[in-house]
Amino acid sequence: MNIRKILKRSHPKVTEAYDQMESGKMDRREFIRYAALLGVTATTAYAMAGLQSPAFAEGMMPFAADDPNAKMGGVLKVGMEIQKMEDPATYSWVEMSNQTRHILEHLAMTGPDNITRPMLAEKWEASEDLTTWTFHIRKGVKWHNGDELVADHIKFNVERWMDPDLGSSNVGLSSISGMLEEKDGKKQMIPGSIEVVDSHTIRFKLSKPVLSFAEDMYNYPTAIVHPSFKAPFSDNPIGTGPYTLAELAVGEKCILKRAEGHEYWGGKVYLDEIHYYNFSDENALTAFAGGELDTIYEFGVEQLELAKALDGNILAARTAQTLCCRMQVDQAPFDDARVRKAVTMACDNAAILPLVFAEGGDPGENHHVAPVHP
Repeated sequence: MNIRKILKRSHPKVTEAYDQMESGKMDRREFIRYAALLGVTATTAYAMAGLQSPAFAEGMMPFAADDPNAKMGGVLKVGMEIQKMEDPATYSWVEMSNQTRHILEHLAMTGPDNITRPMLAEKWEASEDLTTWTFHIRKGVKWHNGDELVADHIKFNVERWMDPDLGSSNVGLSSISGMLEEKDGKKQMIPGSIEVVDSHTIRFKLSKPVLSFAEDMYNYPTAIVHPSFKAPFSDNPIGTGPYTLAELAVGEKCILKRAEGHEYWGGKVYLDEIHYYNFSDENALTAFAGGELDTIYEFGVEQLELAKALDGNILAARTAQTLCCRMQVDQAPFDDARVRKAVTMACDNAAILPLVFAEGGDPGENHHVAPVHP
């Protein structure tokens, strides 16, 4: 691999990052994330860092190589809380996103290795100052109704997110906030922030430099909906994904079926259906033990010992979820920094952790930078 040749045709900041990695000022994990966000393919970024892109991460992507041992058909049964499917742009719980993620898709996808890869966007590039981002939309992607995905559809979605009357949490993303201005007491889109260059190219112009634009596009309220969308999504679930909604009973079940006749861009779709069932933690484990469920999305730590006794694997993932105690700094006695420091020093986070999370979690360090953050 001719790394200098790759750097020559990459964003200038990739060269800066590579030199920092070589000098020990940036670790390899951060370089890979940095380079991928600037448009270098994940496979190439890993190779530049002297590593191989992990199969478990590549295998999660829709266009992953077909598994020669996989068989067509079957139903996957998942235990998970079932919630309403109203407006994906206002989703506030990951369970809502889980119910939708095989129907709707995102411009990009951040894998379990924390590296962002193209999805509905085939590639992207940024201006040297990181204020202009150009996304090239994958050609040949079809909606369930037969329409082809085009750049105007992406424009429709991003403009919706910035509508102050919608109330989407996406306005808090760095990439989206860079296209907003305060006007009449509300944050509104800066005119000219979005340009449809051609049918499959869209350009975003920001008021500030942003590195994480592609990464932001995998926030769970950033799923791309059809321009005919009207809430609730469950009434007209048109997507680009491999499945469609067959049945939704809030608090009970959510049934997805392979979208028959749909030309899915991501390759073979093996499962016939995905079923989500709403159980309490204890009942979910009982259902799993009895073969009624194939997997459980999550369960409370109080059920850990029971889960360990079952025939199966418990997969734990480090996340940014945290429990914290906030002090009202404008109210006595917490308006005194010495009091706040004393409370902090009185709490032994390492001792508290096993009382709350049993064997899981990391001790808090009294700040909001999570272990999963680069």
